[in-house]
Amino acid sequence: MKKLIPLVIITSLILTTNANSVEDNIENDKILKIGVLLPLSGNLETVGQAFLKAVQLGVHDLKNKEIKIYPKDSKGNALDAYEAGKEFEKLGIKIVIGPLLYKSTERLGEINNVSFVSLTNKTGDLPKNTIAFGININSQIEVLKKYFKNKKISKTLLLSPKNNYEKQIKLINNSGLNFYKKFSYDENPKKITGEIEKITNYKARKRDLERRIKILKKSELEKDKNELIKLEQMHTLGSVNFDSVFVIDFGEQLKSILTSFVFADVTSKNVNFFTLNQWFDETLFSEEALQNLYFPSINLENLSKFEKKYFKAYNEKPNKVSLLAYDALGLIYYCWINNNKVFRVDSLYNKDGFKGLQGEFIIKNNLSEQKLNIYKISGKRFLEVN
Repeated sequence: MKKLIPLVIITSLILTTNANSVEDNIENDKILKIGVLLPLSGNLETVGQAFLKAVQLGVHDLKNKEIKIYPKDSKGNALDAYEAGKEFEKLGIKIVIGPLLYKSTERLGEINNVSFVSLTNKTGDLPKNTIAFGININSQIEVLKKYFKNKKISKTLLLSPKNNYEKQIKLINNSGLNFYKKFSYDENPKKITGEIEKITNYKARKRDLERRIKILKKSELEKDKNELIKLEQMHTLGSVNFDSVFVIDFGEQLKSILTSFVFADVTSKNVNFFTLNQWFDETLFSEEALQNLYFPSINLENLSKFEKKYFKAYNEKPNKVSLLAYDALGLIYYCWINNNKVFRVDSLYNKDGFKGLQGEFIIKNNLSEQKLNIYKISGKRFLEVN
């Protein structure tokens, strides 16, 4: 395996805030000047502040006074992001962590001398000067394809909500993942159960059970009596014609879908259930229907280390996704320090890739391609299974 370039892993737990003014050291060519473009006001202020804290934590723990960050408020929209980007350009800042939202990248291509490491996971139609650094669908598909092949999973149902996640669904459809059948379900929870019953042929399997029980009740044979005892504990008879289900959904909607499968007497004992990256959402533990649910994600052990470090510094839990801002800071610093303290955008595209807290990744075509792991829910834990 080719050698990976390790990012500097931060080690200290005491946070200091970079309070230097924008003008400080702005003319010093040996200063690494990094813009930070996040929603620091409005509805996403809490999220933006969490990402900023992750960047500040990284700056402190690198222990290099030649790093200066310059936060600006994107306000979660394209115009303010563009105007902030122009200000970065005037200040001679060449690299920016952010913006957070895909929609905020819309006009960044109009800024000639600044590059952006956006924390979005969306990959389509990005400006030429913007890298999508989030955990994208392409990386998730790649690890799922390998897992399906290794486990000989071949008859997979693809379930996706109508009128939602259209770009993700399109990418999955064109990914090379082979699906046995594809279904789009209504997002109305009252309709979901009925649709899952049709997909799983629930009523026919239930009738088959009732017919078999009726026949066995008329028999005096000991083997039939033993079979009857077993069948009376069951809800349906017969297996479904697929070996796995891939659900493109999140949160309460995902829970509703998987619970509907349980109502239709199809559980993880019968088939494997997969979904997209859930960022280790512990609310999934509360649903019995989600046990043994598989999903791709970043390195959990490293995420746990980041959470402990962040909590010790701020006495609060981080937004898990803010780990990406921390890694982005480490990536930029590594490229700068290893190029005689001169930052060059092309150094981000090193063919050997990098290794951060998220795990291994390489940047190609304005996209971070991550080497993800497969996890499953087991009790109150997330277990790595690949």
